[in-house]
Amino acid sequence: MLGRSLAFAALVPLSFAFSDTVPVVAWSSHRSQALDELPSVSHSYSSHIYEKIFLNDDICDYDAVVMVDQPGLHASDLRALSPLSSLSSLLINSPSSAQIPYMRRSPGSLSVHDLAGLVQHRCRSHMLIFAPGDKGANVEEGSKHVVCLSMPSLESTSGERKNAMAQYESQLAQELENLAVSFPKHLVVMAGSPSLSLSRRQADPASPALVLQQQPGNSTLPEGGILKRYQLLTPGLITCLLVAFFILIPVVLLGISTLAGIQNPHMIPPPPDFDALEKKD
Repeated sequence: MLGRSLAFAALVPLSFAFSDTVPVVAWSSHRSQALDELPSVSHSYSSHIYEKIFLNDDICDYDAVVMVDQPGLHASDLRALSPLSSLSSLLINSPSSAQIPYMRRSPGSLSVHDLAGLVQHRCRSHMLIFAPGDKGANVEEGSKHVVCLSMPSLESTSGERKNAMAQYESQLAQELENLAVSFPKHLVVMAGSPSLSLSRRQADPASPALVLQQQPGNSTLPEGGILKRYQLLTPGLITCLLVAFFILIPVVLLGISTLAGIQNPHMIPPPPDFDALEKKD
């Protein structure tokens, strides 16, 4: 009992790694010293990761630096991808790659467009911003490029989210294959970001985070039960439930069963010549 409780207590801090974190995966078509030297920890601060990648000396050696922004992306979405998917194959077959499931967002973290502007200014590159499926992307032959790919936000849940991720992954792989033809030497950095709905709630402090009143004629709320409308199972709530079910309740039940097992000692029989009516001197 005690061993199980201690093992669970050791895993409790890991649940807080999911709070305010986003996944980051990066790979390059050629050997990259910056990716090879990234820390191998499962979580790190965004400022440290981006400094290692974009301030490295070899960042300007690439024909194109591709930055993929996926709002609402979680580490579980990447783990759910098939090992045979196009994105997984690109990551596995790359000479250099790095994966950080839980990157902590630093206060005042730079956005993808801010990072692209820094790389553009440093390498004197041509900026290219578009979304998968857009036509008319102007690629200048013979010049370096910084490409910003803005993916649709992942807002769905459960099976719908998995299907949406598979569709976006297929579109992204197609766009990366087209860019690889124009830019043989390239670096790709794919990172998650807060979803659009979360960003709107953070931008408006007057709007409640969990309570939304539907006005007449307002159809912006998603259809379905409460679990589809609000995010109730937060990491903090899950941690409290696990502590209650696996530590507090077993301890209480053990105490009750111990108290119920307490019995009075057997009565000692009186001696044979004992007479209760005999008066003592």
